[in-house]
Amino acid sequence: MRLMHLSLGDFRNYPSLELPLGRGHHLLLGRNGEGKTNVLEAVHLLGTGSSQRAVRDAVLVAHDAPGYRVGGRFDSEREDRSLRLEVTWERSGGKKIRLDKEPARASDLLGAVKVVSFAPADVDLVRESGKVRRRFLDLIGCQLSSEYLQVLREYQRAVRQRNETLAKSFVYARGRQGASLAREPWSDLVVEQGADLFRRRRTLVDQLGETLRDLTGDAYKGDGPLDVAYRPAVDWEGDDPRPAFAAAMAGATTRDESLGYTTCGPHADDVTLELGGRELRRFGSLGQQQLSAMFLKLAQADLVRTSVGVSPILLVDEMFAVLDREAAEEFLARVEGEGQILLATAQEGWLGELRERRFRVHEVKAGTISSEGDT
Repeated sequence: MRLMHLSLGDFRNYPSLELPLGRGHHLLLGRNGEGKTNVLEAVHLLGTGSSQRAVRDAVLVAHDAPGYRVGGRFDSEREDRSLRLEVTWERSGGKKIRLDKEPARASDLLGAVKVVSFAPADVDLVRESGKVRRRFLDLIGCQLSSEYLQVLREYQRAVRQRNETLAKSFVYARGRQGASLAREPWSDLVVEQGADLFRRRRTLVDQLGETLRDLTGDAYKGDGPLDVAYRPAVDWEGDDPRPAFAAAMAGATTRDESLGYTTCGPHADDVTLELGGRELRRFGSLGQQQLSAMFLKLAQADLVRTSVGVSPILLVDEMFAVLDREAAEEFLARVEGEGQILLATAQEGWLGELRERRFRVHEVKAGTISSEGDT
């Protein structure tokens, strides 16, 4: 999959941008704060419907503008045609997505375009709480399967509805028994959809672990390979998590009523990473943690490529700032022959080598981009 043209309007520090990209890899070169990462963010938005670094769309809008527009034209490997995507957001009307000029949803973007982003902040996948790793796992699952996305949505909806029946205002209005009766169907749906999500996540972590073992067999100088393990919020035996999950939900009823929300389920899952039998989050060096985060993203790209049959677009932001020379060269060697790369860096010391690797150079300055070869 390749991005052939990017169009921006009032997005971050770009009042307007029309950037033809074409085939091959692309280097965005410029000082910090000039707008390199904003370009990668826009492409990520087209591939997932959301930013990889901002929660609210309002922060993506240029100063004093009423909204933003991001558009892109992609060549698809699976189909002999191009795709045109557009994501707009207005302060008064919210977000709208169009695929080939037809109204679409974020799930349609996940199905149509595959992107994998690399950035120094990826180290949070190793160092931070389980919430970060769950989000990463769910992104992979949604990129690989529309069914995964549907199950995730249904589970999240069921949990929200169940939480409403646990709210103190709801219990006060209905009484404890009335609230309990209203909660039952949502509890059943939480168990049904949650059990399906448990199974899918276990399978996905198994796939991720196998890919990581292949990628990291000799990457850690005797400590590897990198091991990943699924830590579900509910332990179960066999192939059906429903009995164990239902029992755990029943056992958590008093706690749920006291706290006012559902405490048990896949939304409390975690994934652990180990190197040489030691948990990376607690005992790994910063260098090991950063390298492991990079391999997690490489594994994501490999899973998309092998499972979906599409080479994802790789969005690489300032990785040279956190990887030593050997690791950076290994990273480039692993990815340069696979799919299209959009690489952003402020380090001009890599310019000559990247030119030799046939990266086309685009200089970024104050929300404008000039490309080598343009007249």
